[in-house]
Amino acid sequence: MSKSRVSRRHFLKGLAASGAAVALTGCNTSQPTKAVSEKTNILIITADQLSKKGVGAYGNPVAPTDHIDKIINAGTRFEQVHTPYPLCSPARACFWTGHLPQVTGVTGNDSANIPTELTTLGDIFSKAGYNCVHYGKRHDFGALRGFDATPETQLPLTAPEAFPVDYDSREDLFALQKALEFFQDPGEEPFLLAVEFNNPHNICSWVGAFEGPHGDIPGIGELPELPDNFEVLDWESLPAGVTYQCCNHFRVKQASHWTDKNYQQYLKAYYHYTGMGDTCIGQVMKALEKSGKADNTLVVFFSDHGDAMGSHRLVTKHAFFYEETSNVPFALAGPGIPKGKSVDALGSLCDLVPTLCDYAGLQAPEGIYGRSLMPLVQGDELADWRQEVVSQWFSERNETTDMPARMLRTKDYKYTVYRENNDEQLFDLKKDPGENYSLVNDPAYSEVLADMRERFKNYVAATNDNFYQQSVTVDPQWRSHKPSYPNHTGGSAMDAIIEKRKAINEAKAAKDLQGA
Repeated sequence: MSKSRVSRRHFLKGLAASGAAVALTGCNTSQPTKAVSEKTNILIITADQLSKKGVGAYGNPVAPTDHIDKIINAGTRFEQVHTPYPLCSPARACFWTGHLPQVTGVTGNDSANIPTELTTLGDIFSKAGYNCVHYGKRHDFGALRGFDATPETQLPLTAPEAFPVDYDSREDLFALQKALEFFQDPGEEPFLLAVEFNNPHNICSWVGAFEGPHGDIPGIGELPELPDNFEVLDWESLPAGVTYQCCNHFRVKQASHWTDKNYQQYLKAYYHYTGMGDTCIGQVMKALEKSGKADNTLVVFFSDHGDAMGSHRLVTKHAFFYEETSNVPFALAGPGIPKGKSVDALGSLCDLVPTLCDYAGLQAPEGIYGRSLMPLVQGDELADWRQEVVSQWFSERNETTDMPARMLRTKDYKYTVYRENNDEQLFDLKKDPGENYSLVNDPAYSEVLADMRERFKNYVAATNDNFYQQSVTVDPQWRSHKPSYPNHTGGSAMDAIIEKRKAINEAKAAKDLQGA
């Protein structure tokens, strides 16, 4: 079996294992519970790379998220929903199917399509008579099957010098335009509309635009304070996959020698792009109201994964599972949903499929990792609710670095494990919410560590996760400088693959020119 892909044999084995793991992982195998309305419309809105910590309704006093906050405050919010993979494509394959990456096979941003055997949210709702339409970011690798998905398209957009825009923001304009057109005539049949905005993902190219130490940025405005967990207090305890993030991915490399002020500028830019996305979301909600469909529409809001937001001197996201990147906003608002309610149970983005099926009175696929959140919304006490939630990492793209890693989080503790050197982290989230000190070597936590290791072992066996069979592929040059990204020298694995592909394309173009 390929180290980076899931074979059909492993997929079928994983599907069977998922079905056998109900008690341990909380997989969905039940009939729908209390369908609110079989004819209620559903509007899904996502904001790519938005951390729960970057949202006003979740307690951030400076976040420009007025429209997002309005959705969250109008319904039920979830405090502990986590991404199954802190990267766009793998996360999306998971939330559109309800399965973990070992089943979807999407373990990077250049994976093969999901197996045709998997049922998607679009499959279920389109067969039930819903008009399933999708605008905006795709990155789905076949997981949007069943939706009428419009290709991403860029529209012209100017921007101030302090906040340059890329395809992310230009595609958001098009997605917004299509959503507004939809609500001008939404039709009479029930709809499942997904509008997926890129922003604040534009922050990624902002890092490249302001690579390395730099001074004041004209027009950027007042800078926010750095987070309490900005400094790395225990470099020695970091897994190699984290302390060498600068070598794994070029965004951390580009920021590796930034000053503290540069990180403040980063946060300011992150909030700017968040605000751009929030403005788009506000216009979609206004169009929904104007269409006359708002009273009969469930609104679902969430993000595919978060952003480091400067915590631990990190930017964007990659092979690390700090709360800033793993814990995402998730809210439901609309008919039958309690207003102003907060749910603290552990959730996964994989829960989207069974939750919406339950809400609409439809049967969710058997054997998925996800589980309906509707009983929690409706106030039911569930003695068998999951006691831990998981997230994964394998690679960003082929030919970069393969660094299999996993997170297992309970209400009080977080355990991460990397195949490289068998590195581990353990955090007491009650005493150390900033995840500053790993307790792996603390004798006082030996029993906790043993318990978390056992939980992880049980999870692997129950879900047929091939973690222990996955290989580590890291070129020695990406571990050659003194540990910690402020000590970075040279390029990164991502730079190397970009240069390699550029050379291949140039050679092909030269060959084509010779044959012309």
